[in-house]
Amino acid sequence: MRRLIRSVMLIVAAVAPALAQEAATVEQQAETLRAQLRDVTDKQAQLQAREQQLDEALKPENIERSVAGIGTTDAAALRDQRRQQLEREKAAVEAQLQSLDSSRSRLEASIASAEAEAVRLRAASPNANSAPRQTRAIGAPASPAAPKKPNARRVIRRRHGKARRK
Repeated sequence: MRRLIRSVMLIVAAVAPALAQEAATVEQQAETLRAQLRDVTDKQAQLQAREQQLDEALKPENIERSVAGIGTTDAAALRDQRRQQLEREKAAVEAQLQSLDSSRSRLEASIASAEAEAVRLRAASPNANSAPRQTRAIGAPASPAAPKKPNARRVIRRRHGKARRK
């Protein structure tokens, strides 16, 4: 019976650090995914702004203005060429937006999965209740109220009974 208890304790002792390390790794992966999601969101905003610019440029009066300074005998063909160019660019932007939308959905699902896995691993860790995860700001002290060490001279004087008064 004692051998069984020792075996179980050894297994728990070996598994606990591995679970804690795995939870930290999963949390790092979730943070990386969040950074990727921010990048995708920024790129989407840029492409949506470009799509609005293209919508504005595709208006007939704006196409007319864009080719007005170019001298040609066939102005209608030039306008059609410009319109087709803008439509191709808009189609490319729309395709990129669709791709980014699917990437965003995939990243959001991955983040939710990673966060759930980190919670599961923290809960499975045997020391999950005794050592809660602590976060601190960069540059903040590790412990908020670290006890101060007594002045070494005062300690020595107290021990030898030589208290000096000013």
